[in-house]
Amino acid sequence: MALKIIDKILEGIDKLPSPNIVVQRIVAVCSKPDASSSEVASTLMMDASLSARVLKLANSAYYGIPRKITTLSEAVMILGFKTVRNLALSVFTYDMIFKNGSSSIDREKLWAHFIATAVASETIAETVGYPLKEEIFIAGLLHDIGKVVYDFLLSDVLEMEVKIAQKLKKNLIEVEEELEVPPHTEVGAKLLKNWNFPDLLVFTADYHHRVEANPNELFINQVSMVHVGDVLANLMMKGASLSWGDPVLSPFALNTLRLKPRVVLRVFERTREKYEKAKEFLSLD
Repeated sequence: MALKIIDKILEGIDKLPSPNIVVQRIVAVCSKPDASSSEVASTLMMDASLSARVLKLANSAYYGIPRKITTLSEAVMILGFKTVRNLALSVFTYDMIFKNGSSSIDREKLWAHFIATAVASETIAETVGYPLKEEIFIAGLLHDIGKVVYDFLLSDVLEMEVKIAQKLKKNLIEVEEELEVPPHTEVGAKLLKNWNFPDLLVFTADYHHRVEANPNELFINQVSMVHVGDVLANLMMKGASLSWGDPVLSPFALNTLRLKPRVVLRVFERTREKYEKAKEFLSLD
C-alpha cells in the first residue's frame, strides 16, 4: 500500500492548486527591499475578492487598529508588507481547504488548528524577541498543509488514519509511521517547495514534529517556535489537527528557545486571548 500511496502523491502533487498569479505577485513584491505601499496595493487590486477579504482581516480585532482601514494602501502602510502578504496567503489557504468538494474530515476544525498554530507561533516569536514575527505566523499557518494534500489526493487513506488515531488515542504522525506511508510533514514540504515558497516554510512544515532532526541550523529557532505553537494549539483544541494523542513538547525546542515552563504557560494563556480576537480568520468567504 505504501508504494501506491507514494506514487499517487508524486503524480498528483504537481496538479494541486497553486497560488493564483495575484497572490504570487504579492509574495514577490512584498519580498522586494524597494517595494512601495502603492505597488503592493495596486497588485492586490487586480483581484477584487481577495482585496475585500484582506481589508476584512485588516480591520479584525486581532490587529487592534483603533480606526477603520478603508483602503488597501492604508492597510499596507499601517500593517506592513509582510502582514498584508500573510493575509493574502491566509485567504488562498482557506480557499484551498474548503473548495475541494466533499471531505471525510472536519475542515473547519482543521482550519481552526491552522489559525491557532499561527497565533501561538507568532506569540512565541514575540516572547523570545524574534524580530520577524510575521514570518512565523505564516510558517505556523502552513505547517500542516500536507494534511490538505492527503485530503485532495487520498481522502480514503486520511480517513483511515484519522479513525485509527482517534480509536487508539494517537497522533497522526505516529499512525503514518506505523502504516509506513509518507508523513504529512514531508508531503507538505514537497508542496511548498513546488510552489517555490521560502526555505523557512519548507523546513518548518517538514520538521515541526522532529525539531532535533532538522539538518538546517539556520532555521532551528523558527522550526522550534512552530513546534511549540503546534503543541499549544493541540492543547487548545483536542482532535482539531486530526491527532488524538497527548501533544509533547520537545525539550530540544524549549532549550533552543530558552523557554521555561512558566513562560510557556503564559504564552498559552496569551494565545487563547489572541485567538479569540482572530475569529475573522475562521470564515473568509
